This record gives sequence, C-alpha cells and structure tokens, in this order.
Amino acid sequence: MTSQNKSYKTHWHSFWFGFMSALSIILFFLLIGTITERISFGVASTKKTSIKKSTETANDISTTAKSFEQFIQDNNIDKEKFDTCLADRQHKKDVQNDIDSGKLAGVKGTPHSFVLIDDAIYEIPGAVTEKGMREFFDDLLAGNNPRAKDISSTTNLAPVDKSDWIRGRDNARITVIEYSDLDCPFCKEFHKSVTNIMKDYSKDVRWVFRHMPVDELHPDARTKAEASECIGGLSGADAFWKYVDTLLK
Repeated sequence: MTSQNKSYKTHWHSFWFGFMSALSIILFFLLIGTITERISFGVASTKKTSIKKSTETANDISTTAKSFEQFIQDNNIDKEKFDTCLADRQHKKDVQNDIDSGKLAGVKGTPHSFVLIDDAIYEIPGAVTEKGMREFFDDLLAGNNPRAKDISSTTNLAPVDKSDWIRGRDNARITVIEYSDLDCPFCKEFHKSVTNIMKDYSKDVRWVFRHMPVDELHPDARTKAEASECIGGLSGADAFWKYVDTLLK
C-alpha cells in the first residue's frame, strides 16, 4: 500500500472518530437535560394530575360534569375553595377517623348499621329491606322484644358527637348509625330504604352517616367521601346530605 493511501485512510478514520465522539457528547447532554426536566417538574406534574383526577371523581355525581357545576351553584359552594379542599385532602383524617371507629365497632363490610334506643344497641349488618326495617322500628317503639340481639355490652361503637353528620331530631328515640361506601350498590339500596322510612318516622328516628369506603372494591369511594366532607364543611349539613343522596340515589 502506498503512503498516499495510508494517509487517506488515517484521515478518514480520524474524521469518523471525531464525528462519533461529538455525536456521543451531544446525545449525553440531551439525556442529562431530559432527566433534569423530569426531576424538576415531576412533582408539580403529578400534583396537577392528582387534582384533575380528584375533581373528576368528585364530579361524578351524575352522567355529566354540568350537573355537578349546577350542584355547586345551587348549594352556594365556592368552587375554588372546594377544589383546593379536595386536592389538599383537608378531610383525609375525618374520613379515616370514621373508618377506624367502624373497624373498632366490628364493621367488616358495607352497609353496616347500628340501631340505638334507650340503653340498647342493635346491629344491622347488610342491606335490610325497607319492610324489615319498618317492622324492626315498630317493635322497638312499641316496646316489643325485637328479633335482633342487644350488643350494648360487647360493642365498641363510638358515641354520636359534633363531628357526625346527623339527619333528624336530636331527641328522637331511635338513632341509626350507618357505615357506608359511596360507591357500594348495596349501600344504595339501604340508603333508599332509610330515606323513605325517615319520611314517616321523622319524630322518632335520627340518622347518622359515617364513611367506610372499601378501597379494594371501590377505588374512588374514598375521594368521594372526602369530597362530601369538603362540601359539608363549606356549605353545611344540608349540602352534605344532598351530595350523599345524589351519589346513593
């Protein structure tokens, strides 16, 4: 091989080596820039996505978001404050307190309710029919011995206090404490039954609602529970019950 050919090949190899080195450096800096951008903005991006998902979940009280907007307006709820409340999970502890009290009382599924009258506490696991509930209440009010078992000596049920959402008169003889999941189909049936019963027993029965979202079955239920607490906190008990009624209609 002549010295001219050797020189040509040497220059050609040097050119490709230099080109590939420069390309590698450029790609390296592009990669570093991409990683840095993800690190810098990853938290903010996740927060934004979380807010959007939470709001969409809370909006799901009917088939359209417009209905939720109307609900907000009808109940004089500040939309910006509601969005902030839900995004910051300001009532996370309130919902968890209900869950913890339910577990302590022996709640293992939803709906699960307790009926209090005088010094007795009766347990209602599951969605009892409206007819069955009416017969049960009639027996209690008439002083008849109900078929349910008095568990007042064994239960760790938390007493009703100012943190509870209550529908009905404070001096009602019967108190129904319900642990419910806002996405539970059986809870909907029970909710309808108690709603109808309250119309005829308004003087004798008061209703206490506590949250018991079952995350494994209904992943959006906890967010809806927190949304209901935001609504109640911003606009009062009537708005809270309206939101719950709409979800469980």
